[in-house]
Amino acid sequence: MVTPLGATAAESWAAWRAGRSAARRRLPELAGTPLEAMEAAGLPELDPAGRLGGRRMLKYMSEAAVLGCLAAHEAAEAAGLRARFRPERVGLYAGTGLAAAGVEDVRPMLQASIAADGEFSCRLLGERGLAAANPLLSFKILANMPPCLVSIIEGVKGPNYIFAPWEGQTAAALLEARDAVASGEADAALCGAADNAAHPATLTYLVQSGRLAAGEFPAAAAAYLVLERAATARRDGRRILARIAGMSLEPLDSARGLERAKRAERPAGAAPADPLAARMGRSFAAAPAVLVALGCQAADGAVELTGAEGETFRAELRACP
Repeated sequence: MVTPLGATAAESWAAWRAGRSAARRRLPELAGTPLEAMEAAGLPELDPAGRLGGRRMLKYMSEAAVLGCLAAHEAAEAAGLRARFRPERVGLYAGTGLAAAGVEDVRPMLQASIAADGEFSCRLLGERGLAAANPLLSFKILANMPPCLVSIIEGVKGPNYIFAPWEGQTAAALLEARDAVASGEADAALCGAADNAAHPATLTYLVQSGRLAAGEFPAAAAAYLVLERAATARRDGRRILARIAGMSLEPLDSARGLERAKRAERPAGAAPADPLAARMGRSFAAAPAVLVALGCQAADGAVELTGAEGETFRAELRACP
């Protein structure tokens, strides 16, 4: 995990268990706007280059991608994923949040797309604007890039399924990971999510769309888990944090069901209820994975979350002797 409470799973769990809450800060990019009083959770100091083994990939990464790659690498290393499983037998199932770009990153593109009357022109965007953008910008703003970079860094070549951008979609990714391992489609699954809801552009959208309730604050976070069958963990003498006794997404119980419901424009259900929100902030897509990761540390009990689209995710976790 990487959360506002800690740079690793151990740090985040220790802070959560001790009852600590995230430090908050105002975003300087929003100074002088109607949202200047909004606060977002801050992150601990990170060392991405040191933890990922170099800076080569960092130039392609958004902040969400950095968090996701750090969390996924911690999980993969702890499980010995590369040494124990063939790359083609490891699946990647991930949620990813809203994509956002900084003003400085897109300024040349926007300036080249403004017509003589001062209005933004889609025609000029195609003729001049895109050419004015840094070619690496697409790597930072494509929503599927965080899990793509995870797969590259961790050498995952098995089945994959990517979902965006809310809690219910990440819950669906976790369900798909569980089903893939249980059915034998994959020997192991690297699954989780990363989201940067604290990005100034994302925060602005969350407020404008009414997805942040009064008093709530956004947070950046990431969490990944390695799922495998108990038999392979015991065979290799690996520590099992918890056993999944049950996992559900209601009113939808599978990722494919989620897609069908989207096409049918199913109305939202219950109001959001994120047990992490008061202390850690709302990290939206990352929240189900963070919640399950914290639950694995406790190793016995249930975790539950109702997301922005009304789906309720529940996981039953049991200690494994």
